[in-house]
Amino acid sequence: MSAAEPIWRVAPALLLAQLQATLARLDAQEGNASIRLYSTARPSDMGQGGTPMAQVQLARPAGVITAAGLLQLTPADPAGSMVLESGTPRWGELVAADGTVLADGNVTDAAHGGCFKVSGGQTPEGDDAPVFYAGGLITLAATALG
Repeated sequence: MSAAEPIWRVAPALLLAQLQATLARLDAQEGNASIRLYSTARPSDMGQGGTPMAQVQLARPAGVITAAGLLQLTPADPAGSMVLESGTPRWGELVAADGTVLADGNVTDAAHGGCFKVSGGQTPEGDDAPVFYAGGLITLAATALG
């Protein structure tokens, strides 16, 4: 008889504790957490993004935990953040206030299921992420960790 692979079930209390710890870690130092957005290919190693095309500063606290059990990230400026370099954001990094990269994920427009959902640009036919131009504004749409 072969050993079975472990299959964990996690209680809501532990999930909530993980989200609370993530929120605390985002805001652990002075300054603000942020999301860095990149138009380049996503590197295999986390934290190796280079120069972002845009950076969305998060509020303090960086988000709220919703009744649905999600950490909803909150931008510091709901009007948007300036795009530094023209392009299509393909991936982004969630960065703590102290500059530590905590997570990365794909970027899409608000109508698609990306880790980071953005709006303010025009999504070309057949694509799932909008194009932005330097000097324009990019806004964070309903982005949450669960």
